[in-house]
Amino acid sequence: MNTTMIYGLVVISIFSYVLTIEPIYAQNIENWLTYTDSAKRFILFYPPDLELKGRENFLSSVDVTLGNQNFDRGFKITVTYNDDDKSLLDHVKGLGISPENYLLAVEEQMKPSYQVYNVGTKFLRSENLYGFPTVSNTVDYTNLLGESGRTKNVLAIVNGKGSFLLSYSNSLEGYNGYLPTVNQIIKSIVILK
Repeated sequence: MNTTMIYGLVVISIFSYVLTIEPIYAQNIENWLTYTDSAKRFILFYPPDLELKGRENFLSSVDVTLGNQNFDRGFKITVTYNDDDKSLLDHVKGLGISPENYLLAVEEQMKPSYQVYNVGTKFLRSENLYGFPTVSNTVDYTNLLGESGRTKNVLAIVNGKGSFLLSYSNSLEGYNGYLPTVNQIIKSIVILK
């Protein structure tokens, strides 16, 4: 069987899987769009009201950004997948880097970009990234322009060597309204390698 045929079967089976999510959230995802990253490492489905931007250039660590210019200025969903994350070597060797500690380390790197960065809800395990358990935090922040908002960071360790991070940011007022859709996007993600 050639690669194109296998890839097609994977996409069809993933779409069938994603359609089973619909009754859970009572939202129609049949008309959602599909994104496969250029290296064919993961697939995600997203609503047509979102605009997708792929990796900006080879220096960018963000693989995908989803947004909508008509939404609140603070609205953004980003996906970063490092399938060979060298900082996880200690995790592979069993030396104590847990997904929780790794997420805290990522957030420590983000803190200097904000005036206020407070981790609220810690280590929720409600999501499952197509077979890979996740940890997540909710962070309330004030950026350097004085704008406040909330971010949900969802992290999965993939095959003991990769890190997958989805971050959803929105204004405090708009955050909960779009959260069910973000949770559906998370459930639609499939790691291919």
